[in-house]
Order: sequence, then C-alpha cells, then structure tokens
Amino acid sequence: MSETLGQADLASYYESLSSETKQQIEHEVRKLLDESHQRATKVLKERRKELDIIAKSLVDYEVLSLDEVQRVLKGEKLQKLKSSPSMPIKLPEITLPPGFGGLPPSPGPNGVEGSSGQGEPSGSKGDDGAKL
Repeated sequence: MSETLGQADLASYYESLSSETKQQIEHEVRKLLDESHQRATKVLKERRKELDIIAKSLVDYEVLSLDEVQRVLKGEKLQKLKSSPSMPIKLPEITLPPGFGGLPPSPGPNGVEGSSGQGEPSGSKGDDGAKL
C-alpha cells in the first residue's frame, strides 16, 4: 500500500499496466526500501552499545536464551561455560544421495555411470561420490 497508488493488487495484471504506472510502482518500491534501510540504520546506530554487548556474549557463549540476553544487557555476568574455539570440532562424514550436490557421477571404465570397475557396489560411496 502506498499513498500514491493506494490499496490495489497491481501484480495480477502488471503486464497490462501503462509504463507510467509501472514507473510509479518502481518509485514507490524504491521509496519503501530506502525508508526501511534508513530506519534499520538508525536503530542499529542508536542501539550500538547493546548490539556490541550481545555480539561479544555470542562470541563468548555461542548460544544465549532470551533470559540470558536480557541479563547480559543488564550487565549481569552469566554462570555459563565459555566456548572453546581452540578445541577442534569433529564433524560427522555425510554421504549425499544422487542429485543433492557434490560432483556429478562419472562413467566408469565400462561406460556405466557409478560403475567403479573395482567390484564395489555402485552405491557404496553414494552414486555421485559426494562426501562432506
């Protein structure tokens, strides 16, 4: 909705609108985006201190509940273990099914997709061989 264009479903018949009306729509959309950007920037600048406090707490603790965020903003210290980024994290190995990313299957020596020619079943590593 805009003061200029009012409440109307202009998307349903956009192709049949005049170029002048399309320009008005584009102008109104740009105006809404600019106003939203200015409003978001203003809030972030006004709340910079709180933003920095929450950001530092998230770096220290990784996860905060609503109650913890409110306590941190009040200046309270949390009785919570800090995260240890120096400790390595072992991620599980995931084999993706065909068509879900990774490398496309390549023809094996016999020209058959997924055939390794080594006596392995073609699906033992995923048909596309993709692993995470």
